[in-house]
Amino acid sequence: MTWPWPDAEAALVAWLPGLLDGARVCTDTPADLEAALPLVRLYRSGGTDDGFRLDVATVEVDAFAATRAEAVHLATRVRSLLLEALPGTTAVPATGGVVFTACSTIAAPAVRPWANSAVVRVGATYTVRLHTR
Repeated sequence: MTWPWPDAEAALVAWLPGLLDGARVCTDTPADLEAALPLVRLYRSGGTDDGFRLDVATVEVDAFAATRAEAVHLATRVRSLLLEALPGTTAVPATGGVVFTACSTIAAPAVRPWANSAVVRVGATYTVRLHTR
């Protein structure tokens, strides 16, 4: 029998929006990014597992906003939620009852280049540990 590995992206996209005061959370940058601000884009960029059931996902998180201060604030809020509120929670049932066990920072939030000067991007990288129920 194959273990049902959790979908880290879907679980985080299901869990995070209600905690961000209206910021949109997605896995793909929308074509109308300026109109969608503030926005958090996250995606899995790699990771590992324990060979049994624990998934250790490397997750890239970008906070987009109209100003540097807003983007930094949003990225800092996401960081706090991931490190303090995420561990021990269960994502919504639509994601299969994913349980988050821990989160750690690989690269802290920092302003990163973005081609559109009307948008500020602050990116960070995290390790998220999770498993299905």
